[in-house]
Amino acid sequence: IGVMIMVHGDDKGLVLPPKVASLQVIVIPVPYKDADTQGILDACSETVAALRAAGFRAEADLRENYSPGWKYSQWEMKGVPLRIEIGPRDLANNQ
Repeated sequence: IGVMIMVHGDDKGLVLPPKVASLQVIVIPVPYKDADTQGILDACSETVAALRAAGFRAEADLRENYSPGWKYSQWEMKGVPLRIEIGPRDLANNQ
């Protein structure tokens, strides 16, 4: 384990290979003041459900007391290899 941390870690945190990471994908909502917050949260939950059905270990960070930037930093430091951000433009463009 120590060698893996030495190889995959740096000053910004640990980035584990997807096969080894306990959590492979984190989905983070990016709501704005005038955005449909509930629609964004629902889209995040649907994305997590689809990823789990495909066999990925995924979670959504739906905490409202932290900013998206803080969440990005926290999950990067925890070593999650992939981050998906969903915001109002993604919903508007159906992406």
